[in-house]
Amino acid sequence: MSSTPQPTPTSSSNHPLTSTEYTLPNPPQHPISSIVFHPDPSSSSQLSRQFLTSSWDSTVRLYQLADVDANNASSSALSGEAKAQAARQVHSFQHGAPVLDVCWITPTLAASGGIDRRVRLLNLEDGSSTILGKHGSAICRMRYETSTNLLISASWDKTLKLWDPTAVEPRLLKTLTLPEKPLAMDVSPPWTASPLVPKEGVRRRLVVAMAARQVRIYDLEELRRRCDAMSGEDDGEQWDPEQTRESSLKYMVRDVRCNVDGIGFSTSSIEGRIAVDFFDPSSTSQARKYAFKCHRLLVDGIDVVYPVNQMGYHPVHGTFFSLGGDAVLSYWDPVSKKRIRQLPSFPSPLSAAAFSGDGKVLVVASGGVNVEERPSLPNEHGGEEANGEVGGIGKGGEGNVVLWVRENAAAESKPKPPKA
Repeated sequence: MSSTPQPTPTSSSNHPLTSTEYTLPNPPQHPISSIVFHPDPSSSSQLSRQFLTSSWDSTVRLYQLADVDANNASSSALSGEAKAQAARQVHSFQHGAPVLDVCWITPTLAASGGIDRRVRLLNLEDGSSTILGKHGSAICRMRYETSTNLLISASWDKTLKLWDPTAVEPRLLKTLTLPEKPLAMDVSPPWTASPLVPKEGVRRRLVVAMAARQVRIYDLEELRRRCDAMSGEDDGEQWDPEQTRESSLKYMVRDVRCNVDGIGFSTSSIEGRIAVDFFDPSSTSQARKYAFKCHRLLVDGIDVVYPVNQMGYHPVHGTFFSLGGDAVLSYWDPVSKKRIRQLPSFPSPLSAAAFSGDGKVLVVASGGVNVEERPSLPNEHGGEEANGEVGGIGKGGEGNVVLWVRENAAAESKPKPPKA
């Protein structure tokens, strides 16, 4: 893929609002850790425009966007300002500490986890929440897989917990011990209703990326079968993963996302790289995997490397976005191994984004924490004092969060046709 140095952003004017983009009023004051839309595009138009955010302000929020159906003349004619005013926050769920992740379970139920170690079930109808259980340390990732009805929580206590969230009495099914601290996790395929998912023969998997470059791949259908076969409480046995691998990336993983068609996954790192991998362990399939550089800026002749904070696959095209500390979002075609396009720079580092279930809308959160330049200027404590942001990127963090709604996501993320 192209690794051409990206232009250095200098101010928010580099990202002017277009006719298909607007910002939401009253966003969280602290950086957003995750964004997730309701996953089923066949749902009602109202439900398909709902999304959840988790934030470092210890809150999960449920938002409702205005209907942006292109076939609805009254909807498409609305100005960005009118759409922003029509969008609303439906509920907010307060937690005891920063929330690191949230996921949908059903149209009326979600789950969240974060620094306070609690797994919470969130009632999206009445705004109430209950504590399902807890870990011994912070919960960094939450995922739900529909066909197996497994809710999975990953914690820095080096465990995965498998939950049954929709039983008459929701409960913990099994605790899996990991060899290292988990850093990222995803289920495959991520969009079960996508037209790219084969009707038969797709295995439901869980990919866990950990410290020390370790990656584990679990067969979720096998995990569910073994959970159902247990009598009573956790039997204490260790269940081996389907595969154990070493990451293709040499530096710490920031995110892992599974392909829409269920054949593989991508990982990103703090060192401005993305690796594309495949589940099939055969030498032929493994020869297809690759990695590439991205999210780098040439500043005063120096190649500055930024973390790739998150990725996300388009449910219809199978392309994916990457976003980073350089305040840039790019779309990539994993088949042609090329960048499709790069959006104009946002005003501050990007922390999270998500496609809607039908792929028509993309919501992006700017205001993530900056990678700061630290020149040799001693401060009063004998350390070094920060003096500006590398590459002229605007300041992120508290008070600088913006939620951007882009309505032309389907068009701008579509693969380019091959040249004749």
